[in-house]
Amino acid sequence: LIKNLEAGKEFAELAKVHSNGPSASKGGLLGTFTRGQMVPEFDQAVFALEPGEVSGIVETPFGFHIIQRHE
Repeated sequence: LIKNLEAGKEFAELAKVHSNGPSASKGGLLGTFTRGQMVPEFDQAVFALEPGEVSGIVETPFGFHIIQRHE
């Protein structure tokens, strides 16, 4: 748990500094969502991750993303 929190905190700080998306000020946090609420490329990447895991680069019609799954 501590390792994941230290990773989620580092991820949030990097998102604040490097992201140009609308969630950057929140450390990239998108909140809770269910399968099918996001565009297919994003949805598939998120739900393929284990909690705490970070994706590679994911391309969607909205740009490029690096995703960390929390739950």
